[in-house]
Amino acid sequence: MSNIFVDDKVPTSTLLELKAGEAINNNHLAGVIKQIDITETDEFLMFRFVLAQGEIEVRKLKQVC
Repeated sequence: MSNIFVDDKVPTSTLLELKAGEAINNNHLAGVIKQIDITETDEFLMFRFVLAQGEIEVRKLKQVC
């Protein structure tokens, strides 16, 4: 199983493709995704990846054209 690195520099499209059961890490925490919550505001998308041993949050600013 590959371990996917996630942070605020990872493309939003990649974050949206992640699914429960995939392994992720952010250099501080690593684990298998149990649940994904996505919150949207006018300024950003907040991805919360719930792992067995904690959570990884990634905040992505929305692109304004």
